[in-house]
Amino acid sequence: MDGIGRDVEIPNLAGQHERYLYTQLQAFKSGRRPHKEMRYESRHLSDEEMQGLARYYAQLPR
Repeated sequence: MDGIGRDVEIPNLAGQHERYLYTQLQAFKSGRRPHKEMRYESRHLSDEEMQGLARYYAQLPR
């Protein structure tokens, strides 16, 4: 999980701003940002898990 998208449908997450990643995960979970797969994947994430994921991907090199 290096955060590099391998498909045009999958964006690079590596090196992205932590706050941006966190707010996008919140938006997927709440349904404010529609995306079937991400809504499904994020539905059981706790706030702490979303923060950890955002921190992890933000620290990866681009």
